[in-house]
Amino acid sequence: MLTITTYLLQGCSQKQSAETAKPPVSDFMYQYSIIDALLAGVFDGNLTLGQLKTKGDFGIGTFNRVDGELIVDQGNVYKIRYDGSIQEVPDTDSTSIAFVKFFKADSTFIIKNITLDELEKKLLAVLPANEMYAIRMKGHFEKLTSRAPGAARKPYPSLKDHLAKQQHLFNLSNTDGVVAGFLLPGYIAKVNVPGFHFHYLANDHKSGGHIFDFTATELTVEIDKIQGYTVELNTHADFDKVGLEKDRQEELKKIE
Repeated sequence: MLTITTYLLQGCSQKQSAETAKPPVSDFMYQYSIIDALLAGVFDGNLTLGQLKTKGDFGIGTFNRVDGELIVDQGNVYKIRYDGSIQEVPDTDSTSIAFVKFFKADSTFIIKNITLDELEKKLLAVLPANEMYAIRMKGHFEKLTSRAPGAARKPYPSLKDHLAKQQHLFNLSNTDGVVAGFLLPGYIAKVNVPGFHFHYLANDHKSGGHIFDFTATELTVEIDKIQGYTVELNTHADFDKVGLEKDRQEELKKIE
């Protein structure tokens, strides 16, 4: 715990002085669409992956029709499909929701023999609750549970109802790979996912998905503090037709 605290207090939790110049755009997270639109069944968008890459080289999301999980790492966009296969997708494909930034670690540490729950508790104990963070982890996982959805068909249901029928679970063991995701504050609810949100990509590109749990034998953890974020509303016509008044936080908790 001391090691984590030392690294993080030296990096992520430092406040900028009033005299510090405005942070560069690369320190901001960009997101396309909002989480409540996806929860409500807005499964299509017009943003191409080529356009997404100009906004960041690291992040997560999904594709049109909720056709698999999306992970961006080192500028490459990968799709984890419902059958567990991985493919690098062309720039012409589109996303219905995605969150990316240009990743540059402020703090890095190595930790051994830890579960996802234990790691999250340690991070929450030292990271200021009102800030935002991009988190990249790489290492060996003794066990890892993930999921990927199959593509939806119109008329689209809510995301909760779609995943009830089209969520495919993967129980991985002794896998090496990278985790990409974010830790976001509670006040971001309805726009993004409060708390931790992680996707996984194995080094051999044979497995991955949205992470539910893991046990890691050794992890290199990199944390990039986010100075702010910009939201581009979904430009698909379905976005203007959906009702967004409903509180969907309980739905979100069940599927995350």
